[in-house]
Amino acid sequence: MNSFRIKRMKTSSFGAALLLCAAGASIAEPTTYDQFIADQRIAKRAKKSEAGQRRLDWWRDARFGMFIHWDPSSVAACEISWSKLYYDDVGDTIKPNPRPGPGLMGMNEWHEPWLDWFHPPVPREVYDNLPKSFYPGMFDADRIVAQAKAAGMKYIVQVSKHHNGFCMWNSEFTDFDMSATPFKRDIIGEMAKACEKAGMKYGIYYSQRDWHHPDYGPERMAKYNEYMRNQIKELLTRHPNISILWFDSGGYPFDLWEGDALYRMVHQLKPDIIINDRCGLPGDFSSPEQLIGSYDLERDWESNMTFTGFWSWHGYQTKVISYEECLQRLVQCAGGNGNLLMNIGPMPTGEIDTREADRLRRVGEWLKVNGSAIYGTKGGPFKPNENFASTRKGNRIYLHVMKWPESGNLTIPPLDAKLVKAVLMRGGKVDVKQSDAGFEISVPKESREPGVTTVGMEFDRNVMDLVPAVPPKPVSGGKPVKSSSRFSQMNGYEAARVNDGDPKTRWVVSDAVSAVCFPW
Repeated sequence: MNSFRIKRMKTSSFGAALLLCAAGASIAEPTTYDQFIADQRIAKRAKKSEAGQRRLDWWRDARFGMFIHWDPSSVAACEISWSKLYYDDVGDTIKPNPRPGPGLMGMNEWHEPWLDWFHPPVPREVYDNLPKSFYPGMFDADRIVAQAKAAGMKYIVQVSKHHNGFCMWNSEFTDFDMSATPFKRDIIGEMAKACEKAGMKYGIYYSQRDWHHPDYGPERMAKYNEYMRNQIKELLTRHPNISILWFDSGGYPFDLWEGDALYRMVHQLKPDIIINDRCGLPGDFSSPEQLIGSYDLERDWESNMTFTGFWSWHGYQTKVISYEECLQRLVQCAGGNGNLLMNIGPMPTGEIDTREADRLRRVGEWLKVNGSAIYGTKGGPFKPNENFASTRKGNRIYLHVMKWPESGNLTIPPLDAKLVKAVLMRGGKVDVKQSDAGFEISVPKESREPGVTTVGMEFDRNVMDLVPAVPPKPVSGGKPVKSSSRFSQMNGYEAARVNDGDPKTRWVVSDAVSAVCFPW
């Protein structure tokens, strides 16, 4: 069944919005299209134009954002779009669905299933009718934005259209949108308005892939690309406060989407917009998925991660990560000089799962005390590992400790700066000793926080360009061993545990340092 139908254009409201947006864009335009697209083709920040670098200033300072994956798939408590993988299944076997794909430039949408989160199979007659049951009667955009703000998040990126083609707004160009639901309301419009009212930056996720649109394929790709441009123009003109455009077709060539026409249109409407790296170009930032990005001072990045391993809501039987793990992801990202885009999957009611809401609330409470050690900081000077991360600002270094050595004392390499003072951000006792061998940090157990203890150290000079000295050699001839954590292995950091003759174990960190932070 193909429910796709082109809607008649409502030129009055759409045209008026276009004129208003175009007028505003011409006043605020910071650079030409040629410079804009040149910056999008460059990966390293320092090689971009001044305007290209400055466009991300607010985003770098923010460090923490909310991702929202939500559409009628929540009704079946199944994965967004990917639950369509077994489209012709009756629901209890694995019968692959060869999804339609462009078939251009060597790209092919279909490959064998590889992850459990595609399950459960959703039969065609169920999947195609999910919009008819989508009535999120408890949805309150103002409340969700307030929850994001209370969590300490500084921006929101929301799915407007995922791979299944369903549009979370009332579009002029299709009926496969909120108008096909009994709810009828424009979810994207209400969220954009709520963010603007609350002073929250707002962005949209838009998948170039579309497994519903009849023109998505090798024979009519040009027509599909026109449809995509029309929809993105529609969103940008209706909601001039959209600040981020988050594409999701990494690995597909730029020209497949007629990228020059697309980006030229986007630049004309919103020249200061931020775009990720999933449209065939490096874009403004990298977007590692479901993992912590590598420590990188030259390239902006943002890890997008979930509470459950799934992108959309999978019911209360699905486990949610702990508050501690959620918080540790944030400090690992900031310590690596990146952002964390933490996903929520609203329930069919339109509300955030109470467990996810609890984790966010507790992270927000931590940030009320420790936020200055996260917002507006630069990662380092010590590379993060599974035990700690570090951030810096001016003449201060914040060490965020996630796991304390059994000895109780944390040892980190020396720096070419003199320690002036050290404090615990939340208050309590901390002892930091500086010597030629480095720093030894001690915090009593009663002063440590669940998840992350943040210690701040103030120095006699600016530390923004400092690098740590070579770590001291392991004592007593101990042999370093690789950390077993996925995080450490991914980023190439090794934590060396050595036996110094004591039955307890001492940690010596190679090319990194543990993290503690303090209250400024």
